[in-house]
Amino acid sequence: MSNQFADEVSFEVKAGDGGNGAISFRREKFVSKGGPDGGDGGDGGSVILVATHNLNTLSKLSFKKKYSAEPGVPGRKQKSSGKKGEDLRLQVPVGTQVYDIEPDKPRSKPLLIADLSQDGQEFVVAAGGAGGYGNYRFARASFQTPAFAELGEPGEERTVTLKLKILADVGLIGLPNVGKSTLLSVISNARPKIADYEFTTLTPNLGIVNLKDTSFMVADIPGLIEGASGGKGLGSQFLRHIERTRILVHVLDGIRADIKGDFKAINKELSTYDKQLAGRPQIVAINKIELLTEDQLKALKKLKFTTTKLKDIPVYFISAATHQNVQPLLLEVARQLQALPIDTSDPIGKVFTFADTVTARFEVSKKGKKYFVTGPKQEKLITRTDLENAQALGRMLKVFNRMGVLAELKKIGAKPGDIVQIAKKEFEYENI
Repeated sequence: MSNQFADEVSFEVKAGDGGNGAISFRREKFVSKGGPDGGDGGDGGSVILVATHNLNTLSKLSFKKKYSAEPGVPGRKQKSSGKKGEDLRLQVPVGTQVYDIEPDKPRSKPLLIADLSQDGQEFVVAAGGAGGYGNYRFARASFQTPAFAELGEPGEERTVTLKLKILADVGLIGLPNVGKSTLLSVISNARPKIADYEFTTLTPNLGIVNLKDTSFMVADIPGLIEGASGGKGLGSQFLRHIERTRILVHVLDGIRADIKGDFKAINKELSTYDKQLAGRPQIVAINKIELLTEDQLKALKKLKFTTTKLKDIPVYFISAATHQNVQPLLLEVARQLQALPIDTSDPIGKVFTFADTVTARFEVSKKGKKYFVTGPKQEKLITRTDLENAQALGRMLKVFNRMGVLAELKKIGAKPGDIVQIAKKEFEYENI
């Protein structure tokens, strides 16, 4: 894939670990028994994707294999909390879809977890770990000297794939060098590269068209050729970006010999790639009429453009270079957009979180001589517990007992001294 344009990238993301809570006791002159004063650890920074209309490629994210946010700072004495880790904010184009790749199921279908469809929309792709509580948090009237603190939670870590499907109301399609980029530069604020040779456009360009009563987004899709749906030329790389447009403006070169043949060739590629595209509303714009004689223009006006699914396609004869008839074309586009119903079943904009796939219940099992516990609350608690600290271990066992975890382990045969694994940590089962 060219470095100029990337519409699919994969990389790892690692959120910052939470800082550990501090174990500390007041040491003041004339105070013989100072209480616990260890502060909380700071939360780790998150990795956040931010959608923006200022980008139209994922190429800036294709140079690194891993993106990491800052960890939280450990707590300190005098109940001082550690500083929160800095979030890492990665900008992506509007229209970016985020897929989670499960490392233990590399061949399974990736899970769509976010679809960033609006400018400024954010998605936390990896949440920072919570900072651990300092020991002052655990002081009670009956337990005044807690000599333990919580560990910070590890930040989320996963591999994701980002796929870009340009989001625009209108897609400009057609063969290379028919004037799509020139038209976009005339009708919008976009400034695409324009030159007199094929495949000038190597990346979809976006522009906003402002009319008196409305505005809409237009995408200039790089030139397609016959065989594009099968990977020929640049087409297979860009056809996916047409999927999300609501109307297609099919730009044809008025000075070419077989305009109807050009029209049929592009529509065949659309239909081969995705049959739904064959029914997408189209408007034909025959460009470069400033180069035609009066007789040539009269001959073109006799042509009818239809497909198997589209009849009576509107035809406009324009000159992007001189702006002739461009305004009537835009008014027709606006009229058709306003007449189109909004598809409420479209999943664009729905954002999933990793918590959607998590169950609140826990499960216990036995494999060989070892017992296993799975559950989000149980895994969270053990990751925050320093198992080498007797007081911290005792507190964790008491919490597991209240949750019913120890009772469930006992039901399936666990005895004191048996090894229990939760997440990546192990401890010895005890009756409480």
